[in-house]
Amino acid sequence: MACLFGTAGCGTPGKAEPVSFSAPPTVETVADLSLPADERAALLRAATAALERSPDPLPLVHVEGTLPTLPAYQRALQARKDWGSISVLANAYAMYREPRHLDAYARYLAAWLDVYRISGNPIDETALGDWLLAYRSAGAALPPALAQRMRQFACDLAVRYTQPQPTSRKTSTNNWQSHRVKLAVMGARVCGKPALIAEAEAAFATQIQDNLLPSGESVDFAERDAIHYVVYSVEPLLEAALFARPQGRSLFAVAGPKGQSISRTLDWLAPYARGDKVHEEFVHSQVRFDAQRAAAGVSGFAGPFAPKKAQMTYWLAAQLDAKWLELSKKLGSPWITQRASWLVR
Repeated sequence: MACLFGTAGCGTPGKAEPVSFSAPPTVETVADLSLPADERAALLRAATAALERSPDPLPLVHVEGTLPTLPAYQRALQARKDWGSISVLANAYAMYREPRHLDAYARYLAAWLDVYRISGNPIDETALGDWLLAYRSAGAALPPALAQRMRQFACDLAVRYTQPQPTSRKTSTNNWQSHRVKLAVMGARVCGKPALIAEAEAAFATQIQDNLLPSGESVDFAERDAIHYVVYSVEPLLEAALFARPQGRSLFAVAGPKGQSISRTLDWLAPYARGDKVHEEFVHSQVRFDAQRAAAGVSGFAGPFAPKKAQMTYWLAAQLDAKWLELSKKLGSPWITQRASWLVR
């Protein structure tokens, strides 16, 4: 909490220079959140649980390439629950305007900003989207020094994830890059620097061209032989597009020169999400870790693709294109703590 009010020595370390905030920040007012009574109650319960805990920050949260059975994975996952709490508390404040929710949001955020260091691993850090969504919900109500620290963190995150990868790496085009693009777009939007936003959105457009094939599937399908990784690659692209939409930019409509688009990939994926087509997952995966997870009994890494795994994908898609409302309804709504941040206005 020492850095809550911006005392010396609190900057996010790294090579990126501090960004000038001469342009107004994206967030100017606290958002509003209106939910049905049962969902309000569920969100309030989650916020109350967060109020009763203390932040548990780590300088690094590493889960990528690690079996869930290992203590290090479990420790990281436990700490990362705070990231969801940051989002829940911000959304509770947007809904109720109660100081206790804002105070706890600030307490969790300050604790993590004091300790956490950007790693550049997008699989480990994709859930930092919760921080950025939380800032959009209630960042305008934070103490000014803390709000500026969060904007600087967002700037640093976007700068880190707009840095190009070597083109020889598969990660420069597969799901890894989709998660990088998501963090770049969301971070740049919170940062509010026009040049950085343009750079992030250019990276998004490049990923549409490089990751999604004209036939619809993503390049991950050939590499992993799994619908799981098509979902895991297109979902962060949907998150980036939906996050950018309120500011008037339609990333969802971006298409590649051969017709590659999120819409075409959703069309390709839909029969598997409906259950009309069945696919045995990871049978011919080229990645050894997939076989290790299957051998360890990790759910989803053997057997047929479970349509429910596309639930969040088609819920996000339905927010951008009414065409997907019916399929989203069939798959059911994700839990309210996953959806609330996307429903703020």
